[in-house]
Amino acid sequence: ILECEEELLRQYNAGGFPFTVLRIANAFGPKETSIRFWLLHLWVRAHIALRLPMHVDTSLERTPMSLTYTPDIAQAVYKVIEKARGEECCLEHVAGHAFNLACEEMPHQRRFYEYVAEPLGMSYVETVEVESNRSIVLYPEIVRGPLSTTKALEQLRWAPTDLRKALRSVARFYDRVMMDQSRFKGEREVMYRKCQKMLGEDGPRFVSWVRDFYDERRKSELYDELDDEDEDDIVA
Repeated sequence: ILECEEELLRQYNAGGFPFTVLRIANAFGPKETSIRFWLLHLWVRAHIALRLPMHVDTSLERTPMSLTYTPDIAQAVYKVIEKARGEECCLEHVAGHAFNLACEEMPHQRRFYEYVAEPLGMSYVETVEVESNRSIVLYPEIVRGPLSTTKALEQLRWAPTDLRKALRSVARFYDRVMMDQSRFKGEREVMYRKCQKMLGEDGPRFVSWVRDFYDERRKSELYDELDDEDEDDIVA
């Protein structure tokens, strides 16, 4: 990727077209296509009931984790377009530049699991230290960093969402997706297959527990189907 940036800059300096690079860290958010956070959300929710503690990779235990909330990427794109069109000063502020995008807080793995658990009403997360060649770690995938976002903050006037607020909104989104039987059926089946592959022999009982958990919630909680306007409200 860095080689691509260098080539774009070389061509731009030689009279080529203007470009801007937005560098993201470990992405999470609603409809994030790798569905890593969706898998993590469910594992955190189920791990105590199923005695499947969250894995802490011994090689990453104290590594600060840079995280990018996907709606914040859209905000940065909008800011770049504004400057490129001269609506808020200047093309030269963005053309040929690269900006790092990440939340300000950079937790290590254990603290991140605790943050994911908070909106699920869980005050405790059980973890186990596992060597790298045996650990199941969904975050972080990108360990280079942490990213400095100073340039994006100052030059774009970009404002990342507070990490814990972002995690609350994403937790709400995925809980609604699990409750809404009218939508995302194909995505849920893909997610269940990935869960079974990820957890191996524990996969079938994990999927069974998750299905039963949300079936029971549908019986006991008032619930409206999730529409597009609701989704916008959740991730705003």
